[in-house]
Amino acid sequence: MMAEWGWDAAVTVGEDPHNSEYTPLRWCQRQFISGFTGSAGVVVVTRDHAGLWTDSRYWIQAAKELDGSGIELHKMVSVEDKDWIKWIADTVPAGGKVGIDGLCMSMNEALQLEQAIGPKGASVISRPDYLEALWPDRPLLPQGPVWLHEDKYAGRSRADKLTWLRSELEAKDCSYMFLNCLDQIAWLLNIRSNDVEYCPFVISFALVGPDSVELFADVSKFGADVLDELKKANVRLHPYGEAGQYVSSLRATGRILIDAGSLNYETGKAIAECFGNENTISGESPVELAKSIKNEIEINGFRKAYVQDGIVQTRFFKWLEEEIAAGRRITESDASDRLHELRAAMPDFLDESFETISAYGCNAALPHYTTVRGKDAVLEPHGLYLNDSGAHYRYGTTDITRTVPLGSLTDLEREDYTLDMMAMIDLAMAVFPEGTPGCRIDAIARRPLWQAMRNFGHGTGHGVGNVLSVHEGPQSIRQNLKNQPLMPGMITSDEPGIYREGFHGIRHENMILCSRAGENEFGSWLRFETLTMTYLDTTPLIVSMMDKAEIEWLNGFNASVFETISPYLSEEERSWLESKTSQVMI
Repeated sequence: MMAEWGWDAAVTVGEDPHNSEYTPLRWCQRQFISGFTGSAGVVVVTRDHAGLWTDSRYWIQAAKELDGSGIELHKMVSVEDKDWIKWIADTVPAGGKVGIDGLCMSMNEALQLEQAIGPKGASVISRPDYLEALWPDRPLLPQGPVWLHEDKYAGRSRADKLTWLRSELEAKDCSYMFLNCLDQIAWLLNIRSNDVEYCPFVISFALVGPDSVELFADVSKFGADVLDELKKANVRLHPYGEAGQYVSSLRATGRILIDAGSLNYETGKAIAECFGNENTISGESPVELAKSIKNEIEINGFRKAYVQDGIVQTRFFKWLEEEIAAGRRITESDASDRLHELRAAMPDFLDESFETISAYGCNAALPHYTTVRGKDAVLEPHGLYLNDSGAHYRYGTTDITRTVPLGSLTDLEREDYTLDMMAMIDLAMAVFPEGTPGCRIDAIARRPLWQAMRNFGHGTGHGVGNVLSVHEGPQSIRQNLKNQPLMPGMITSDEPGIYREGFHGIRHENMILCSRAGENEFGSWLRFETLTMTYLDTTPLIVSMMDKAEIEWLNGFNASVFETISPYLSEEERSWLESKTSQVMI
């Protein structure tokens, strides 16, 4: 195909037209062409080379999945690296052509590629869906129905959100905004579906104008009740594939706001042709920050969701401990299946919020380990088991990681377990000035690990959406420099880890709500409230390594879990949880 089209390189970034983190099967092009199943990476094919660029989270996984494929692994330090662009610029011949799928690459990324190869007289050629010819059984778009995320769970009506957004646009001297990020559209219009695995989004684009919203989605997925509610806010429905055509034919005046970092190249070109480059304003979407600051109704929904999950996880870990003690054969998949059964039985359960990481022993050393049925490990009565899982309930989304002992532990396992617990607790106890970005408090969690000369490669905390994506911005707690301050109402994870390849992995994760701590002559102060209601196992701890404040926090947390969860448990379950939350002696 490349020879036929005169391409010198073909780039597959593996994104969908909406820059989604979780990619619908139809657009899993990176996985199709390479066999690599990780969530981040770029494949570049030239006439005599094929390579995959991915970051440190996936080096081990990628090496295994690419083995024997003829595709070379190129290691990036972080997901922000653009080494593949430099490699193409160094490799492509003068006057060469680099092919991309412009529907599945952002405007900014395509522009960076153009700028890198431009000095050689090379050019970027966009050919949407160019892999289609090689992919005869390519999955179709999902067909699940659209449903309403009710105001009693959202805390704000779509009409209120649209009024707010138009005010934001007016302040930026813009009359229109084009939204392509699925979580932003779902939040703005209070609609949900099951188009993306684990993320209740509607595959769609939206053009917000002064008086109406043009929504581009599969019309057949919308029932009369949903359409009636959307019409009240003057939301008009169009076929999904007509977004670019509609914009091209639009005779609009005024300026339009886009996010060139996420808007795909093809749609971006259509918008610029309609409005003109001078009236096409690129900037951060105001929706991103607004949806990250939860209102009181949403916060209470999260609290309720974590109680639900606390009940589930108490039952799950009790079951797991008893099965292992009885000598029954339990695999990583068996444990994941049991947890799903318990969650699915809870009131208001919708779906899991991501694929459960059920990892025993050395498998837990892979931060994004995927359990493969038939190739998964059997849990044995020694060592550590890590479970990272979550759920969508009608009123909130959960994400919880617990590492628990299955029997005897080595001294190193206990030491790492304790250090990681200290790291998680230290961040939970943090008090910091208002206006502080997450990158400036990341070191609070890493301090106990750094002092022992240990570290981890992923972020310490990410935002969580309200029945949206389990990962959301704009806030984060990680080493990468980012100016977004943590603000009251933001819900963020607290999940440091320690990973020893070939031995074990440990991660403790709670969800924390940013809230006000008070004011004094030094300014306004913020703190965190822990929302998670799942006990922390204290039996592996080397208590002498911890300071008094850490032990008191841990005792208080476990006491709160027991007080909150125990009324919903059977007498046997209460007795078991009471033993797990017994106080650690200082």
